[in-house]
Amino acid sequence: MAIVTNGHTHLELGWMSDHCPDVTGQPFVNWMNRLLAREFPAGESPDAVTDAAIEDGILELLSAGTTHVGDISATGRSIEPLLASGLQGVVYVEVLGLDPAMAQQRFARARAIIERWRPQERNGLRIGLSIHAPYTVLPGLWDTALDYVRREDLPLCIHVAESAAEYDFWKHDTGPLVDEYYLANDLLPPPAPLVSPIEYLEDIGALALKPLLVHAVHVTAADIMRIAGHECSVVHCPRSNLRLQCGRMPLEAYLTAGVPVYLGTDSRASSPSLDVHDDLEVAMGLHYGKVAPEAIAALIRQPLPLAPDDAETGGS
Repeated sequence: MAIVTNGHTHLELGWMSDHCPDVTGQPFVNWMNRLLAREFPAGESPDAVTDAAIEDGILELLSAGTTHVGDISATGRSIEPLLASGLQGVVYVEVLGLDPAMAQQRFARARAIIERWRPQERNGLRIGLSIHAPYTVLPGLWDTALDYVRREDLPLCIHVAESAAEYDFWKHDTGPLVDEYYLANDLLPPPAPLVSPIEYLEDIGALALKPLLVHAVHVTAADIMRIAGHECSVVHCPRSNLRLQCGRMPLEAYLTAGVPVYLGTDSRASSPSLDVHDDLEVAMGLHYGKVAPEAIAALIRQPLPLAPDDAETGGS
């Protein structure tokens, strides 16, 4: 069977499919605020709603011919059904937090989920950690989480440089993340280091662990060289990027630099399906004249890297 990899999903967010912007798109920060405000349907169990979304998502992946998946799970509830599904790849248990006490509590919960399920890895599916993104994670949590990844040799995934708002805040300490996200949600922002998000990940030692970097749209040429130099991989989610008005990822620059790039759908909250072939079609048009169609088609035909030691070979 040919490999078909969907490098980025959030199966547990499938119940939010009505949150997905239409083809005209929606500003990223506005979408994030609406996502934070969402509540489970009245009278329904959150676990039951989440489990049903995960089951539907797995069926959609399988019907699309998917063989490998990189799923993000804040709850760990997608792990057991994915282990039983026959799909290979990685489930990344996600941690984030801007409040010190809450951040450490969430990390302890993520660690407990990982340590429960790692001994049960099978069928080519591994358990890893997702440290959400620079703008949602305190420096102290980065230190704790990266140390854990390093000691346990875990697959690592990080959302980074997805929107112009993230880049503007991290590099210039300004933009809509400040006024429309942190202040609007009564959140204390992390200190902006006044470097690009990618340079920040290099400075704190995250890139040395060869993470799977999701989105990586707003990057400089120097950032791409940093990613390549540390042998990291990137996931490109073209439909999600378009619908959240995040811009065009410089795919041609990544491929020229030798960076492994995968295609992903992202969640049903920002993409209308979990069929990575739909992203393949959009990517063909988005990068027309810049990347050969056969090079784009090859992006879904490779398995995900499973841990720092096998990042060069792409896993097995």
